[in-house]
Amino acid sequence: MQKNIGSVMGLYPTPVTVVGVVVDEKVNFLTIAHVGIVEHGTFLISIDKAHEISDRGIRENKTVSVSLVNQSMLKSADYCGIAKAANTDKSGVFRYHFGELKTAPIIDEAPVSMECNVIDSFEVGNFTNYILKPVHTYVQEEYLNEKGKINYEKVSPVLFEFQNAQYLSTGRVIGKCWNIGKDFIDNK
Repeated sequence: MQKNIGSVMGLYPTPVTVVGVVVDEKVNFLTIAHVGIVEHGTFLISIDKAHEISDRGIRENKTVSVSLVNQSMLKSADYCGIAKAANTDKSGVFRYHFGELKTAPIIDEAPVSMECNVIDSFEVGNFTNYILKPVHTYVQEEYLNEKGKINYEKVSPVLFEFQNAQYLSTGRVIGKCWNIGKDFIDNK
């Protein structure tokens, strides 16, 4: 039997990402796990207003990089979420380079990184929400399958779970989308 636990956001876990920005000609990295797909070509990142330096860089440049975090990056990514840009230089936490967008630092070791344009923003409570459009997606070749698609089972992105303040790992493939439900009616 289900129990009512109140008004609790139950959509966790979400993928952990590191957002790269340039602020005052300096690279900064910020860990963001409040992310979501808006439609197939755009997604949202939600940044607490307490991160005003990263926020300023996003507003000024209208570009960011967004990188998925795997377990090998987790300590560095967690640090980027703890340390405040106001008193910490986080430009040396990851090796990075710039792609075609010159103000979106791409983390070299990230399994998947996207250079994104900011196409809209809006505020809700203490968060600024940015709608992003990936312009270029970079994937380490070892994480591509034989069809050239991202193999998320190999990437094994880290997930963020807010209620218990913990990181989770993804599991194995358990079925094919738009396929495993085909025999639902037959089995009733």
